[in-house]
Amino acid sequence: MAVTGINHIVLKVRELDRSEAFYALLGFERSGAREGMRFLRAGTHHHHVALFEVGADAPPAPREAVGLFHFCVTVEAEAELGTLHRRLAEAGHRVGEGVDHIVSRSFYAVDPDGHVVEVTWDVPEQEWAHLENPFATDRPYTLPGEPR
Repeated sequence: MAVTGINHIVLKVRELDRSEAFYALLGFERSGAREGMRFLRAGTHHHHVALFEVGADAPPAPREAVGLFHFCVTVEAEAELGTLHRRLAEAGHRVGEGVDHIVSRSFYAVDPDGHVVEVTWDVPEQEWAHLENPFATDRPYTLPGEPR
C-alpha cells in the first residue's frame, strides 16, 4: 500500500471571508462549511483546501520557524498562469515574477494571512526527462500575456 497524493491541506486564517475570496480568485469554490471552517475545492474532489479561522488577532508564524514553506496548485493550461497572475495583482495581492523550474513554470502569490501559494503549470515530461537533474536550477520566465 502506498500514498497516492495529497488529499487536502488545512490553513489557519484570521478571517474566513477574506481568505475564501482570495482562493476564489484562483478558481476554488466552497464545497462545505461548519462553524469556524470553510472547505474549498477546485474540481470534483470533496475539498482540496480547508480554512480554519483562528481570529483577527492571531500572530503570524515567525519566518525562521519550522513549518510549511509554501504549497502549490496546478493549472491545466500554461496561459492560465498569466491570467491568474493579473487577476491576483489587480485585486491587490502580492504576486511574484514568473519562474521556470524546468519541470514546471509558475509564480508565487501570498494570501491575506501570509501563506505562500505557488501557481504552476507542469511542463510535459518529454521536455525535461533527458536532463540528468532537472531540479538543479531555475530560469527566468515571462508569464503568458506579459511583455517580453
